[in-house]
Order: sequence, then C-alpha cells, then structure tokens
Amino acid sequence: MYSLDSGNTLRLVQITDTHLNGPEDGHLLGMKTLHSMNCVLDMVRAERSAIDAMLLTGDLSQDGSVQAYQRLHDAMLPFGCPVFWFEGNHDDPVSMRVVAKDTEHMTQVIRTPHWQLVLLNSQVEGAVYGRLLPPQLALLEQALQDAPHLHTLISFHHHPLPMGSQWIDRIGVKNGDEFLALIRRYDNVRCVLWGHVHQESDQLIDNVRFLSSPSTCVQFTPGSEDFSVDTRAPGYRWLDLHDDGGIDTGVSRVEGIEFEIDYSVKGY
Repeated sequence: MYSLDSGNTLRLVQITDTHLNGPEDGHLLGMKTLHSMNCVLDMVRAERSAIDAMLLTGDLSQDGSVQAYQRLHDAMLPFGCPVFWFEGNHDDPVSMRVVAKDTEHMTQVIRTPHWQLVLLNSQVEGAVYGRLLPPQLALLEQALQDAPHLHTLISFHHHPLPMGSQWIDRIGVKNGDEFLALIRRYDNVRCVLWGHVHQESDQLIDNVRFLSSPSTCVQFTPGSEDFSVDTRAPGYRWLDLHDDGGIDTGVSRVEGIEFEIDYSVKGY
C-alpha cells in the first residue's frame, strides 16, 4: 500500500498502450511509438501544471524488453510524481519488475485522504483477452472492505464492458460480469478505468464512471466489426478526483504533427 497526500483534489494523468520497444525506432503498425509517446508527454507538460500521480495502464511494451520499460521509466522521471503501472496482454511481468525494483511502480493499492486507487492485473499469459483471477478479485474486495470511507477508482488493462466493436469485444475481460457483480456490493466505487481498446469512452452506470482512453500511439476505429485503425491522433486522459467523490476528466490529443501509419495491416 502506498500513501499519497493529495489535498482536496487528486490530480491524475493516464498514459496507456505505449507499445514501446527496445530499439528507439521501434514501431506499431508503422508508427514509431517512442516518438508518439514523447509527443503526448510534451502535451501533458504543457497542459497539466500539477500532477499527483501517473497511471500507466498496460501494453507498455510491444516486445517485453527490459530496455522498453527502462525507456518508459526514464521518460516519466521529469514529472517528479509517483508513477504506477501494471500488465497488459503484450507486457512481460518479469521485465517490468526488473525496472520497477525499488520503485513504487507496481503498487496495487494507493490511498489518499479521500480516495483509494486499486490497480489490478487482468493479464492472461499467452492470450490477448483478459481475466481477473480470484487473487485479484480478493485484493479488490479486501481494499473496498478495509476503506469504506474512501472513494475508489479501480483500473486494469482490459475492458469489462462491451465497446460495441465485434473484434475488440472478443478480447475484453472474460469474467467482466463477475467483476461488475462484486463492485455493485460496495457503495464506495466511483470509477473504473482501462486501456487496451485504443479509443475513448465515457459511461455512467449506477453512479459509477466507466472510462477508456486513447493510446499514445495508433488508435482503433470505434464501432468497427473487424480490426480497423482510426485516423485520430495519439492522446492521454486527465482526471481530477475531488474530495466529495466528484470526477472531472477529459482527453487531449496531439495536434499539428503527422504520424506515419500503415493502414494495410490487419492485426497487432
């Protein structure tokens, strides 16, 4: 557990699906992912004057190399705030832990005077889809029981709700119904946040905010039946979590930069 003194508003930035490689010129679908991530981080610096913590929500590396996670760690250092990350389907947990050693990166429960963040691992080794295994659900339930007075944001990589895109919805959290049934039993859950889908969405269901966010590299076309790359630019999500449980959030995307993308590729 990590304690964070955030004052009355907890100011978060979500960075997701960076898909970094060991080599600097590594790419995903033709887009150089280190370059696109750095363009997004430049925008974060310009737009967010104060950040309490960064959430890096999976698929951080495309090749699972230690070098990729070291690049990510080094890129976050100038922000001077805690950085928390967890596994996506492309990530290598062993390499992640090598770089995360002696850091806060892989802490799963973070608490402030008014909020707690519960960060879960939805990775299934060797699979693209996700699942929240019993130890992860038990960790979540224990955190909700231990801090009923704290508003709670839960985050993991895969989507627990349908995105309305046939190919994407085959690779979400396979036990999403079990997760949703669990959080319905607790009235302190305020937000569920994920990556994986390379697109933004915002739903309010039973007073819980469900959010997905754009990748810092290529985007996927919303509502597509088959794999499809969108023309929208890389971006990030910011969240201001208020002491009364209220949430202000938005997405920013890079403007004025042309990114090379190979639209002919039919998978990643």
